[in-house]
Amino acid sequence: MSSFSTVQSVLKLENITKSFYGVKVLRGVNFDLRKGELHALLGENGAGKSTLIKIISGAYKMDAGRTFFKGEPFPSNYSPKIAEELGILTIYQHFHLVPHLTVAENLAITAYTSSPGLFVDWAEVRRQAKVALDRMRFPLDPNARVKDLSVAKKQMLEIAIALSKNAEIIIMDEPTAALSRNETESLFGMIDQLKTEEIGIIYVSHRLEEIKQIGDRVTILRDGNDIATLDLREAELKQIIALMIGREVTSNRKQENSPLQNPLLSIHELKTEHFPDPVSLVVREKEVLGITGLVGSGKTEVARALFGVDRVSSGTISVDGRKVDMRSPRSVVHSGIGYLPEDRDSQGLCLNLAVRENLTLALLAKQKHMFFDRDSEKKVANGAMQSLRIRARNVLQQVKYLSGGNKQKVVLGKWLEAGCRILILDEPTMGIDIGARNEIYQLIHQFTQSSKRAVIFISSDVDEILEVSDRILVMSNYHFVGELDPRKTSKQEIIGMCMSSAANERFRLGQAS
Repeated sequence: MSSFSTVQSVLKLENITKSFYGVKVLRGVNFDLRKGELHALLGENGAGKSTLIKIISGAYKMDAGRTFFKGEPFPSNYSPKIAEELGILTIYQHFHLVPHLTVAENLAITAYTSSPGLFVDWAEVRRQAKVALDRMRFPLDPNARVKDLSVAKKQMLEIAIALSKNAEIIIMDEPTAALSRNETESLFGMIDQLKTEEIGIIYVSHRLEEIKQIGDRVTILRDGNDIATLDLREAELKQIIALMIGREVTSNRKQENSPLQNPLLSIHELKTEHFPDPVSLVVREKEVLGITGLVGSGKTEVARALFGVDRVSSGTISVDGRKVDMRSPRSVVHSGIGYLPEDRDSQGLCLNLAVRENLTLALLAKQKHMFFDRDSEKKVANGAMQSLRIRARNVLQQVKYLSGGNKQKVVLGKWLEAGCRILILDEPTMGIDIGARNEIYQLIHQFTQSSKRAVIFISSDVDEILEVSDRILVMSNYHFVGELDPRKTSKQEIIGMCMSSAANERFRLGQAS
């Protein structure tokens, strides 16, 4: 167990335990937070991070242990409302904002829902919003509708709401998961400001590099235990990863160039409403083709066009020399193409269905008769669970209760069971831990060992693209602006291309070499 200094501790947890249905999720966890520090909380999916922050926020009751806020025990009736009154605020990955209301109205909503008056003083609402936003030093229009804000601005609004409630502790759950590089830097600037105001921050993220950049200490959870608490100025990333997963992670970077294979997927002069100019590319057998670029560069739109989600106005797509019917995703699936979308929960899974049903969904699209064999479905699902190492109670467990990494494996399994030969993976490791990420990489490389198979791997994480790709295409402003060999390029070169002006530097791929 870790030992903690009590100097300046604003929050202290001792020997916290929690079980669900007889399964221990937290096993005597210790944690503390000091004023003005960012204390990162790391661990694989299922390590207990979410359970711990929900105990701190009052959403869950602990089974045993002791909790202290500024040296005083938590009240016996501790709840999210009491946590908020104490100044402990949580900003979850999925925002708790009212999209059709303005920034000012979202800032004022808590005050007015708890006040007895019949009328709203709109002048006071705007005044309070201005005070809160001025403190942020971040450009937010108080009259803007939340639904029209970028993800970064929604994140800043959540922080402004927390500050308006006199937060002393802010818990941030994966705050940069959907932010661009510039937006992330803006958030980090805001975090630095919060620290100077002696606000303690508990920061949950899978992005280890950013934790090293902005963090002060890190506590690592594994299987419900607190394995270590380290000073981030001294800790090395390899050490942190090994503590998280209980072993060292081997590199997935390919050491040798794979010999050129025959073209498997060809895109010729493809045009949709998103692309100012047609796009073309070729994917070869056994290849992992990486596509990278900044947020909004057009990466996802390429995937959506390939899978028949966005209407194609001109151009052709061919698989193994045969033209693909682009009228709908269903017809694309018949050509052997599978798509793992960026938002797996809303677009890749049916969360209220079981693992079994999600794993066999794509088989339904290829089925020609009316009836589906439930016994075969169960057999297929059990086999996929075992081969993909999906961690669930059984095939009947609802997918919504799985960790992010296991959800991603279910989406992959769905397309593998449907016999897809080409997988389009859009940000496949977003929001999943280092261990599950490594398993996804291994599954991708296993998949491409067979002939007549290939993967299009789309990611804004340049380190990841360099690690898993055989060839890299760079996008900027809805154009391909470069083609690179991952063994002969650098992160700096790729980032430079990502930020280039495609209008002045168009790179037409045609029949790629």
